Amino acid sequence: MTALTGQQKSPWILAGLLLGHVMLMAYFARHPDSEQSLLSTWIMTGFTPIARSVDWGVSKITGGIGGYADMRGAQERNVELQARLEELTQERDRAVERAADYEQLRAQLALPTRPQYAELAANVISRDTSLWFRRLIIDRGSSDGIKRNMPVATATGIVGRVISVGPVHAVVQVITDKHAGVGAMLQTSRAKGEVRGLDDGRCELQNISSSEPIEVGETVITSGLDRIYPKGLVVGKVERLEVDPNASWHKIIIKPSAPVDRVEQVFVLLVDHKDLTVEETVSK
Repeated sequence: MTALTGQQKSPWILAGLLLGHVMLMAYFARHPDSEQSLLSTWIMTGFTPIARSVDWGVSKITGGIGGYADMRGAQERNVELQARLEELTQERDRAVERAADYEQLRAQLALPTRPQYAELAANVISRDTSLWFRRLIIDRGSSDGIKRNMPVATATGIVGRVISVGPVHAVVQVITDKHAGVGAMLQTSRAKGEVRGLDDGRCELQNISSSEPIEVGETVITSGLDRIYPKGLVVGKVERLEVDPNASWHKIIIKPSAPVDRVEQVFVLLVDHKDLTVEETVSK
């Protein structure tokens, strides 16, 4: 008998598959409850090992890539943190040295020691920047020891003062409010005046004689004369001078050092105005 070629075998193979399919359908017709379980068994039996292998391989690859990425990220972050730690350590050491020099100078000049005030951290939970007022609401109140007129600041400068207190909240009038006022002076010349808000994110240092030399970039600090803000807190820097040769006073525009319009965390100086002492040394 002559052997069948592959082309001759194809119709027989197809016929066999069709016959098997018909028989399988006939069986399922007589045993309908067996279809799902049998098919599921076949499918799951065939594909479960494959799925497990694929899942194991993908897990290993993903875990390896993720672990490597996490390790690389952690190493890079660690290097950044170490560098930042060194910078902060240096800054701290310089600050300690400056403080020591400052205290030594005060002792030599027989100046009274400036008191240190306790601070209470708070979050800004709301703000009012309406046409008439610029205020913040913080999540600390009388139950935390907050009182009216206590100064509010950030690490970079003052923000304002407490004007209203509830049990668990307080309202802060910011220094850019046109109704706000701060006793202030120029850090270099020691010329004293008053800071008033301009409602545009800036302030104006008023009552500084036009004969006083002023430089853009000069720091403005609190004078302590308002009996609200302790002396020496940073208010901001001179942003520009509006010169009028016929005016008796400078028009000095100040940019606050604290991000007054977008601040999210502040601290309240637990200062009672009765405890404030005026260190008044007129350098004129």
